[in-house]
Amino acid sequence: MSTIKDIAREAGVSIATVSIVLNGKGEERKISCPTQKKILAIAEQLHYVPNQSAKKLRAASTGHYAIAFYWATDFRIHYLARITLGIQQEILKQHKVVHLTVVPYAVDHLHEQLSTLQNEFFNSIIIANTSDKDMQYLDRCKLQYPVVLFNRESPYYSSVTMDNYGLGCKVAHHFLQKGLYHAAIVTHNANLPIMKHWTRGFLQTFRQAGHPLAPTQILRCDTHARSAIHLIQRLYETNALPRAIFCESDVLAHGVLYACHELGIAIPQELEVFTMGINTPAVNDYAIPSLSRIEIPMDEIGATCLRLAVELIEKKQPNPTVYYIEGKKILRNSSP
Repeated sequence: MSTIKDIAREAGVSIATVSIVLNGKGEERKISCPTQKKILAIAEQLHYVPNQSAKKLRAASTGHYAIAFYWATDFRIHYLARITLGIQQEILKQHKVVHLTVVPYAVDHLHEQLSTLQNEFFNSIIIANTSDKDMQYLDRCKLQYPVVLFNRESPYYSSVTMDNYGLGCKVAHHFLQKGLYHAAIVTHNANLPIMKHWTRGFLQTFRQAGHPLAPTQILRCDTHARSAIHLIQRLYETNALPRAIFCESDVLAHGVLYACHELGIAIPQELEVFTMGINTPAVNDYAIPSLSRIEIPMDEIGATCLRLAVELIEKKQPNPTVYYIEGKKILRNSSP
């Protein structure tokens, strides 16, 4: 790969002159037009590619940061707007120029994106929605630039996360305190890492209270509301409805509400519903009935990820640094 030294040697000028011209400051520094054209022509002949790492460091020293936000291309794309709103609001609070690039990747294939040279353009990256396979790759390769994980944890990288096991416990305690022992959990077939923590906390809390849930009370759906609708219809037809349901997605919870309305199942009198509130609060507050939930503050997590990324770039925090965000319990009509 050619360098500015090669260009300077071919053009018969100093390295400083080549640098000035390649950075577009030839006119400002009064470099003659013939010399500028000669340098640019030689750079093209030698297939010169600028050193992006060096440019990145120079930009960072002036408070100009380029940050990549890796987001999986699956059903969770619907949550991206809420998160990026939080990131944008944090960018506006920063007295710096922050360029944010959303980089899509396929679940289990994060390595295909990270192995490209595009990360040479970024001062830091934020990674969300990683699968177990993606996390194994990250822990194995130990990336050397600042990385912030979104609601994941690793001994090698900084993260903004929640006590996801504890959130599952919190929902279980809510049902147990109300004497709702005949409960069930509705989760995704996708077997997402966060949901596994929610499930484990919920099941273990019931088990420790002396009311273990049978395997038949762990109900799986795909990621669409219609799957939850069909599930409730089957339970109703077989007289197998529980007294309370914990939906690990508010999309599934809305499917449960719809099915109950169509079947004439009274909520909360016959069935109580509790969910994880990932959508915007209004979506769940104006459901009929309104949904009780653990509010997952996606915008706050996004904003904190951006703030931590900048702190790591500026070396104001050591790596790894972990920030924990609280999930608020909100009681509404579906499980008062």
